Amino acid sequence: MLRFGSWVLGLGSVRTLVINPAHGVAGDMLMAAMATATQSFAALAELFAPLEAMNWCSLDFQAVDRSSLRATHCVVNLRAEAPKLSLVELQSWVKKLLDEATGIKIAQRALELLGLAEEEVHGSSVHLHELASVDTLVDVVGTAYLCATADVDAVSVMPIGLHFGSLEMAHGQFPLPGPAVLSLLANARLPVVAMPGQESVTPTGAALLAALVTLLPHGSGDGVIAGVGYGAGTRDTPGVANVCQVVLVDDQVDAFGDARVEIVGVIETYLDDVSGELLGNCIQESLEAGALDAYITPATGKKSRPGVLLTVLVDPNEMEAMVSRIQRSLGTPGVRFRLQQRRRFVPSFREVEVEGQTLMVKVTPAGAKPEFEDLRRVAEVLGVPLGELRDRVMSVYRSLSVNGGGRTQVGMTERKKSEEER
Repeated sequence: MLRFGSWVLGLGSVRTLVINPAHGVAGDMLMAAMATATQSFAALAELFAPLEAMNWCSLDFQAVDRSSLRATHCVVNLRAEAPKLSLVELQSWVKKLLDEATGIKIAQRALELLGLAEEEVHGSSVHLHELASVDTLVDVVGTAYLCATADVDAVSVMPIGLHFGSLEMAHGQFPLPGPAVLSLLANARLPVVAMPGQESVTPTGAALLAALVTLLPHGSGDGVIAGVGYGAGTRDTPGVANVCQVVLVDDQVDAFGDARVEIVGVIETYLDDVSGELLGNCIQESLEAGALDAYITPATGKKSRPGVLLTVLVDPNEMEAMVSRIQRSLGTPGVRFRLQQRRRFVPSFREVEVEGQTLMVKVTPAGAKPEFEDLRRVAEVLGVPLGELRDRVMSVYRSLSVNGGGRTQVGMTERKKSEEER
């Protein structure tokens, strides 16, 4: 199954969260790294004040060394009054603690994936066992909150250091990695690097990574570094820095402030055995089905056969459906698809009037031009060539821009034909 989230990457700069869990990842490590990268320790204390007020827990961020690397270790001090929380109770507390839509979405997805993984491992009923704890709530909510308040637009997860071994769990001695961790990483198709050792990835850490990659688009990580953080694990192993590294990267801001960066799905397939009729029909059907654009490019394939490259741009949410549609329509066995950034100007529109006919002019920092469908409609009504009408419209538009006026009429009586005459 393809998983692509629909996500508009703000205006101007795009912020990518690059996560490097080469030595593993846990929920508290990820939260500590994000807190360091954004310097949000005071904000987290305020966020979790309700839990401390109920004497459930307190947070303590400590500067530590891990194999001579300076890092931040987060300690969630659980009190005797801290209850065990079911999955439903954890989800309920997310909404009590968070009010950012993005933060709620990330936290709820992490808990949802955690529950699904436990269900897959243990059967139809969900038993969180060690995870049914207030510190699970803190790790999930804290990390989601920091991603939201840091205005993270995209994510890039490096290969995860996954240690194989054995660990005592609630059900007894289990192999490492834990079954829930493997389920989460496998379903999210996260990259791993396997090696022997002690536990390096916790279910909460895996759930947060899985939530981020299934909700946010993949970012390139190219740009200017805006923040760096190292979240420390509990162990201090000589020669191995037990940390999770995060880097916030802002891409270069466009020269114009109103450029929008978006993620689109790009579908491509090379065709050398399809008729023009079928190709034209496929393009038309794709556009009618909601494709953002569809076109063909002449190309030469194997055995020097001339053909065409069909390219269809879609909303990421429509990727899977469009791939299936193209394969059924053209009978092609192979289709490539990918997510790609595009930068476009957000247009404004100026209304001009020509001989009583209203046309819209699309305006961006790249220039201005009349809407073609308006040109065609009005050219037919007035009985003038498209090129001449376009020049007249732009003359009116330039006059409006200079004078700052509203609508201006331009006379074309000598060229106009009434609808009755036509």
